Amino acid sequence: MSATSPRTASGCPRLSRTTLSRLRNLVLAATAATAVATGGCGPGALQPADPVQVVNPNAIGKTRLVSERVRIGIPEDYKPCIARLPDGQLLLVAFHAPREGGVPEEYAFLYRSRDGGRNWSRRRRLEVLGREPYLSVTSDGTIFLSTHLLPRARGNREGYTQSFLYRSTDGGDRWEGQRIGFQDLKGMEGPGTVVTGRNVLELDSGALVFAVGGKGGHEFLWRSDDGGETWDKSLACSFEGVDQSTLPFPILGEAFLWQAPAGDLLAVCRITPKYFPPLPGTEIPAETIDHYERMVLYRSRDGGRHWSLEEFGSYYGEMYPALMRLRDGRLLFTFTLRAAVPPNTPPLGVRAVLGREVPEGFQLDFRNDRIVLDAKNPIGMLSGGGFGPTVQLDDGTLVTSYSYRTPDEKTHLEIVRWQLPNAGN
Repeated sequence: MSATSPRTASGCPRLSRTTLSRLRNLVLAATAATAVATGGCGPGALQPADPVQVVNPNAIGKTRLVSERVRIGIPEDYKPCIARLPDGQLLLVAFHAPREGGVPEEYAFLYRSRDGGRNWSRRRRLEVLGREPYLSVTSDGTIFLSTHLLPRARGNREGYTQSFLYRSTDGGDRWEGQRIGFQDLKGMEGPGTVVTGRNVLELDSGALVFAVGGKGGHEFLWRSDDGGETWDKSLACSFEGVDQSTLPFPILGEAFLWQAPAGDLLAVCRITPKYFPPLPGTEIPAETIDHYERMVLYRSRDGGRHWSLEEFGSYYGEMYPALMRLRDGRLLFTFTLRAAVPPNTPPLGVRAVLGREVPEGFQLDFRNDRIVLDAKNPIGMLSGGGFGPTVQLDDGTLVTSYSYRTPDEKTHLEIVRWQLPNAGN
């Protein structure tokens, strides 16, 4: 510091807000580097610890699966998303959601692993705006990161919920992003909630699609034919069985997109139950907290313009979907139990079920072989977050990310490395 720097009465240098912020970030990074070191087990077989439980085992044939768990990050990190790059590297993003300071102090960060999730890099704060970052990786290695920005969040000068889509072509070192506001949705005349789906989907044709929704029924399926450099934003979506203009949240908000082998587009959507028919033989939960919402399946046979409603076996209190093809041909559907509506029982946390692909899409068994990937949330407390996407390594090992809550009300990140028995065994 120069001799002309301002000083306090004690003669010590007075640090600027910028310097204090940098020092704080250095402390957080050092703490995070220590936190991720707990996973250093080296290559080889899984080191059994805290096994994964299987409820109603059928095809799996076991009630416990060998696993190992690796802690990541610092207290009050929340909702991680994991992805695998074509070269085998793993990326994990999440956001820091401190109770002290609240939404204005939230920020997104990234960790990187080159050994299948056992060891992770130092924490890197991302220069992106928004919360709940979600990763998508296309076949050429392009990475997308979707977020949404709350009204009081850092960088929001318009005072309404907006969204962002970031893109990286160098493995996640540099990111370019675009703000998505009401001006990007044709027919939306003024500020209002604008949210997106979670993932960018690469179609069989090589084109990319991305869901964007604005409150009041302004919902669109964006399309890119140049790898996400530019987007055609003109395709408006209509959904049967519901008046979109009355919904408190766009149908495509948080949607997970998938393409069926026969070509149909599928969207697994989180919905507010009271605006939709109850599940057969049930009553809609009376609780108003959004943890009691649920998922439905919407199908489009015309490229995304018209969508029809279907049920696919999920239940109240289940959300945050992710679907992947396993190397043996089965499907793995990961989701989060955020409210234990009977017959579901605590603890809350990330779950997975198996399924199979069929020409019209997929079939999932939510009753049997319920894989309890995260059971750390104390019974009686609210959900510790979730997300829980899963990736598969070359040796077949599965890696799932999640956040959980501890009795002091703080959230923590962890990944679990686990294995399924071979199909037919």
